[in-house]
Amino acid sequence: IREKNWIGIATDGRVWYAWEWQPRPSDAGDAPSRIGAWHGTELTRSNIGRLAVLLDRVTVGKEWASADMSHVFEDARAALDRSFRRRRALREVRTQQGLWLEQLKGGGNAPDGDRDDMFVLHSMLILIARMISARPGNGDPRYGFVQWVGDAELRMLEDAIGGYNWSQQAGDVMRSLYRHFIPAHHRRVYGEYYTPDWLAELVCSKVIDDAFIGEQIRRLDAGEAAEGVLDPCCGSGTFLYHAARRIAGSRPVRESYLEKDAVARLVCGMVRGIEIHPVAVEMARANMRRIAPGASEADIIVYQGDSLMTPRQEASLFGQNGDLPLTSPKGSHLILPGWFVRSDAGNVARFVRSACDDTDMPPSLGAGAEGRGREDLLRAHAQLREIARAEANGVWLWYILNQAGPMRLRGTVGRIVSNPPWVSYDKIQDPDRKREIREMAGQRGLWAGGRNTKFDMAALFVDRCPELYMAGNAGRGGGVSCWVLPRSAMEADTWERFRQKAGKGITGTWDIGTLAFGTASCVMFFGPAGQRDRRLAKRPGASPPREGDSWAMASAWTEWAGPERRFPAAKSEWLDAGGRNPVARKGATIIPHCLVWASSVSSGGGARGTVHVATKRARWRPWRDLGVLEGDVPAGWIRECVAAGDLVPYLVRTSTRCILPLKGGGWDPGRGANGFWRAASDLYEAHRGRGESTPRTLDANIDYNGKLSSQLGRAGEHVAYNKAGSALYAARVPDDGRILHDTVYYVKCRSRAEARFLAAVLNSSALLPALLQTRRNGMDFAAHPWKVIPIPRYDGSSPLHRRLSRLAGRAERAAAKACAGAEMEAAAPARARRTVAEALLKDGVSGEIDEACAELLPDHAAPAGRAPPKRAGKGRGKGGA
Repeated sequence: IREKNWIGIATDGRVWYAWEWQPRPSDAGDAPSRIGAWHGTELTRSNIGRLAVLLDRVTVGKEWASADMSHVFEDARAALDRSFRRRRALREVRTQQGLWLEQLKGGGNAPDGDRDDMFVLHSMLILIARMISARPGNGDPRYGFVQWVGDAELRMLEDAIGGYNWSQQAGDVMRSLYRHFIPAHHRRVYGEYYTPDWLAELVCSKVIDDAFIGEQIRRLDAGEAAEGVLDPCCGSGTFLYHAARRIAGSRPVRESYLEKDAVARLVCGMVRGIEIHPVAVEMARANMRRIAPGASEADIIVYQGDSLMTPRQEASLFGQNGDLPLTSPKGSHLILPGWFVRSDAGNVARFVRSACDDTDMPPSLGAGAEGRGREDLLRAHAQLREIARAEANGVWLWYILNQAGPMRLRGTVGRIVSNPPWVSYDKIQDPDRKREIREMAGQRGLWAGGRNTKFDMAALFVDRCPELYMAGNAGRGGGVSCWVLPRSAMEADTWERFRQKAGKGITGTWDIGTLAFGTASCVMFFGPAGQRDRRLAKRPGASPPREGDSWAMASAWTEWAGPERRFPAAKSEWLDAGGRNPVARKGATIIPHCLVWASSVSSGGGARGTVHVATKRARWRPWRDLGVLEGDVPAGWIRECVAAGDLVPYLVRTSTRCILPLKGGGWDPGRGANGFWRAASDLYEAHRGRGESTPRTLDANIDYNGKLSSQLGRAGEHVAYNKAGSALYAARVPDDGRILHDTVYYVKCRSRAEARFLAAVLNSSALLPALLQTRRNGMDFAAHPWKVIPIPRYDGSSPLHRRLSRLAGRAERAAAKACAGAEMEAAAPARARRTVAEALLKDGVSGEIDEACAELLPDHAAPAGRAPPKRAGKGRGKGGA
């Protein structure tokens, strides 16, 4: 050891002290030397890179696994893909893939065109999760639907994993791998917002109190069943990991003087999870094995299944009588009696193994059942034997134990901590799942009526899971649950029925803004151990906490504040004749980019009047995999469009060229004869989503709800603003033929003076806090400001209105001057907005506009003497598919 360099560090996450031990002779002392650059040094963005260099050293043994190890597995992924292509026609592989697909259907968004790719990726990630956290000699990790993987590919994974020390990585070691390999659109449809470690740690410290832990130790000592801590949507296990750490490190555990193995059994007996996604559940089990390394597989209570327990038509997860109906990939059915499924897991394992070995059911199984109960069990055994003969037998034990898991956890927990999926009803692709969600929401009094396409599935989890899983008195209101939710849960119309039903059951909320996910979120508490309403905000001048930070580190960058100032709600004058609906309209859905956004336009090689176009590559699958499309189109089809990324305060800085087959005031009737448009239309129809609201053709998608055709022939002055973002940017758009994209909303004005007046109001930093508060769903401004901020129409007789209009004209000129030149034209949107904000401050016009807006809307302006928030933060780009 004396031949190695050692670095010692003491830190609270903010201030760092470092010492170094150099190699010394055996008779020399061990006195360290200070590392001067890191002794009482505060960590900042500018010096964090130097700290990383200091710490990036191999000391003793294997190199530590870094935060992103995806590059280590690229060769293994390619080998697995080749192996699957060779073996996918085998009966057992078809069965394994079929059951994998059935489980994903339960979540409502099974992969469509890339099923084979996703099956391979899921298999690889599951094996990595099992192998990273396995104990030596723990056996073959190939069980469940990953049994198709061959020995050679398994050795490649073993070699890749074996070269690194994974045990020293804190938190969720699989999170970065999952994000790297699983496409973003697959993560979005499951509503996957990974909970930061600091937030999970903080929530667990508040919800899993010492009194609760002490009571469970007493129960176990008395031979009673302990109440657990459940995450019914556990994802990769972040909450489970921090719940286990909270219990293991608690005062009652320390004072009980339990042996290390007993603490591991206590933790595994109390911490429980359910997750519908097959990869995430293995990641969760891996994280539990890391914190309780002595636990066996049977000790870890993390199941794959649907914690909502919604009945399905064909592949039902849970029957109406408490039985467990199952459907094989080839359509064979069997029903396991509910009383048996809820019995000892070992009995279920004996039942499945004997059926898969094609032998009679052990006589002792179901011995206590009377009459028909035993007959039902024998019938199920015979059905499973027949399925195993026809469809291979290696996957059924794993599958049945997981599917029965939620049933086994009913009524067993006293605490729930969870971040349920943030998925709106309109994003669910599977028709059966969609119908189930709507019916359940209606039955539970959460459905507001009509299409209500933005109903959030998270509301169902919060409403139903305590009823299903809370034990005894806990289920009748004695338990405590805590949920990480989109901020819309606190105030959005789509959550109104939920809030009415929950009533006083909501015992506290934390508004955490965009600190955790980059989108507005909150934490909501239920039960007697509630928390007071608070707001967690970033300290002035500090950076936001990082995902992997501990709460001790994150608390140094944040501060608690009282509830956010609530601005009085009042309708604007920018409503329709009935005084109900805003006059603001959303732009046209000119997507996907790879079919309709032009990256280049050059002289055509075909008929006169044509141009050759190449499209822009899309960012998200499945469109990203299509690359670009090229061809000749009529020159008149190239239209300038305005997207959110084209906007800076007071100016449409750039525009985006799009390929739209328009002629005169409508569609070009000859578009079907154009080869480029036929190819684009065919690609759209082959790769579009399958939800009931998804337009069936490319034409219908672009003109969805008439959002394109209503703009054709647009006359007069309009003001456009970004649909979503961390600040609002508005600019005047004259009637110059440009098409407005669906990442912007626009409002028609009666004159240029009125358009400038409105742009001044929307761009004002003094009004930004009130504008931010109108957002109802995540980061969306949409048409919400017009419903709750009393913005007046322009009155030419008002000196204040005329003054704001003149100031906006001056701001337009300052913005145009700041954006002049080729360098600024090519600048990224965020940089351009910073440049304009600085120019407006230097000119003084932004301060004068803020003063005038404070006079116009005094109840909605930032308090006097308070510096308005900076406008130069991150904003949404051009968006796209």
